[in-house]
Amino acid sequence: MSTAFSAHISGQRIEVEIVPPTHYSPSVLSIRQQTGTFQLHADPDQLAEVEYAIRTYLDGIRYPETPDQQSLLHDECRAAIEGEIA
Repeated sequence: MSTAFSAHISGQRIEVEIVPPTHYSPSVLSIRQQTGTFQLHADPDQLAEVEYAIRTYLDGIRYPETPDQQSLLHDECRAAIEGEIA
């Protein structure tokens, strides 16, 4: 089944919850806003994929100014080695 759903909810308050699975349905990701509710019935693996996609996106926009700790360590080591050589 292929279905597309689009809703512009920017600036609106939303409530998000995961309804646990029952004998009759899988877990349900429920997103409520003022004009209605979106429900995604999904297996735990599918919910994990949604979580991964959201986390990857948010990590890319929230922390671009945070320096990569491994890069800082390499830069410090490189500077120390160059200081010893000079």
